[in-house]
Amino acid sequence: MEKSLLIFDSSPWFIILCLAVGAVITFLLYRKPGPWPKTVHYFLMGFRFLLISFLCFLLVGPILKQFKNTIEKPHYVLAIDNSSSLTEVLPSPYINEQLANLTNLGLRLSDNDYSVEYRTFDKVLGESITDSIHFQQLNSPLNKLLTDIQTDYEGKNLSGVILMSDGIHNQGLSPAYAHFRFPIHTVGVGDTIPQQDIRLKAIHYNKIAYQGNKFIIRAEILNDGFQQGELEVRVSEGSRVLKTKTLQLAAPPQLIETDFELDAVSKGLKDFAITVEGIPGEFTQNNNTQHAYIEVIEGNRNILLASKNPHPDVKAIRNAIEKNQNYKFHLYIPGIHQPEATTYDLIILHQISQQELLRIPSIANQLKSKTPLFTILGSRSNINRVNSENDFVSIKTINFQKDQVTPSYNSGFSKFQLSSELQAILSSFNPVVVPFANYQVGTGAEVLLFQRVGSLVTENPLLLIADDGDRKSAVMIGEGMWQWRMQDYSINQSFERFDELISKLVQYLSSNQDKSRFRVYPVTQSFSVNEPAIMKTEIYDEIYQETYGFPVELSLEGPDDYRDSFSYVTSAGNSNYRISDLSPGVYNYLARTSIDGKPASSQGQFTVTEMQLESLNLTADYQLLRSLSTKSNGTFYFADQWEALSNDLLTKKAQGIVFSEEVFTPIIQWPWALAILLILVCMEWFLRKYHGSY
Repeated sequence: MEKSLLIFDSSPWFIILCLAVGAVITFLLYRKPGPWPKTVHYFLMGFRFLLISFLCFLLVGPILKQFKNTIEKPHYVLAIDNSSSLTEVLPSPYINEQLANLTNLGLRLSDNDYSVEYRTFDKVLGESITDSIHFQQLNSPLNKLLTDIQTDYEGKNLSGVILMSDGIHNQGLSPAYAHFRFPIHTVGVGDTIPQQDIRLKAIHYNKIAYQGNKFIIRAEILNDGFQQGELEVRVSEGSRVLKTKTLQLAAPPQLIETDFELDAVSKGLKDFAITVEGIPGEFTQNNNTQHAYIEVIEGNRNILLASKNPHPDVKAIRNAIEKNQNYKFHLYIPGIHQPEATTYDLIILHQISQQELLRIPSIANQLKSKTPLFTILGSRSNINRVNSENDFVSIKTINFQKDQVTPSYNSGFSKFQLSSELQAILSSFNPVVVPFANYQVGTGAEVLLFQRVGSLVTENPLLLIADDGDRKSAVMIGEGMWQWRMQDYSINQSFERFDELISKLVQYLSSNQDKSRFRVYPVTQSFSVNEPAIMKTEIYDEIYQETYGFPVELSLEGPDDYRDSFSYVTSAGNSNYRISDLSPGVYNYLARTSIDGKPASSQGQFTVTEMQLESLNLTADYQLLRSLSTKSNGTFYFADQWEALSNDLLTKKAQGIVFSEEVFTPIIQWPWALAILLILVCMEWFLRKYHGSY
């Protein structure tokens, strides 16, 4: 629906003046008769009067004000649980029948003036199911599916969501605890009767083991339905069986825990398969095997933390470091602890300067030998000494004042990556105490965390890292990190985020420097089977500036005699290469290129893991679906109630939303205004020419 109104920049009384101007000019031009009949004379006067008046009218500035109303149809989203748990339990004809029922519902809604969209866990199908739906999703993120719908339809006329699912939720937050601003009508499909099954519920192990030591893999086995009998569990590496155990079954439900103690013989990434032998009558054996990927390394790294006195920050850092068995933590506090005569891979200076440690020979030698340093400032730090002992950050205090700041992550930091969860929580950490000062960051240093004062993110560094080629260094300009660890636990019920920050910082600083000019490495050591493996390539010139345009040959070997090769050329816009469709297992890669006519190579390992979330639980959870519908003012339906669902939706006729828009268009910009002027001019010119005059 559209309404129009004519308004003016100037007073509409000027229209009378326009007519008067048109009449006067016309009279002056046509006051004497011409060589044409009187009737033609009047027509010529009329055309000229209209032309002059209309031109003057346009100068008044008329504007057409239009009210345009558009009606947005009510929307329904038909969401489909396409996880593999459905095909594990339900036959294909039954699933196809339910999809046909869902499609018929969508057609009925479309015929009744509704806008319909189909979605699955992994993609938006649009207004119709154009492609066949593959029930191969390896997890069931129900909350993410509904949250994405809520985000995409923010501010739109969403009447509701119809969710066809078995109610099994195994990734992310449970949708039962989320709040959705639209009705969710659920249709339960699946089997709510537990199947008779033996499944390997979980395995627990440390991802790092030390060569020559022993390590343990713990297996949790769930017996659901078998009253008695024996169960064989084995651990194998490739085709070689390492250990076998026989367990006794008892009355279900029974959770059996058993440990396998193995030897770390050779270094490298190892793939250990834990397998529960199938027994007669078991529903499925797809959940009887899991893999443990363990990296066997040589020795461990020694980390020394030196502090003037006991401090909560020292305790927080120590707890974070000792969680990683790859690190051996040493503590030196004058008068309380004494340093050991060993070689350290990283020295952490907590409110103590290098000069104060030079009198201790075992530490002094390592300070002189460019051992990596992590300096943490506090109330007892000597700022002048800190300035003199490093050349990548200068701190000039102002009247010895202090300030309280919170951390702000620098998205441009490139030396290592922090998880998105850690980046998100950093801004909510408690303030730490820093010197109120003027800061200057030298060349070669990168800021990991900036100082945030209130809501203002400053350019002052809070945590920065430098690498001059001879020594890696880091400086934390603040006291009170222990509060971050406590707050992490308060928010997430774990110390995982804070420990990640310390662990990655320590890992980067203590790792041996790779000075090769050609490096190829995976962006993470473990990839999921449903995501591509991403290999990052770095090539440097003689002064260690990154350069591009080199062809790279990448060879890849994996499980089941997998071999493949890939070719690519590095570029400034993208140094990552993606490899898709890899099976679970350990992969070895070898990359080759040529730099300045000389061959260069880089090699390593990574793992691809398979998520078995779907096969671990195959019992439909209709209670979750009922709860979800009740909380959102929707309704739960069984799989044979599609007709009732359709009738209920059409009975509750949703209304469209009317959006009104005002459009202002100057008449002088309209094409038909020019057309009118041309017609008037042409008509007058034609009549005058036809009758022998100009």
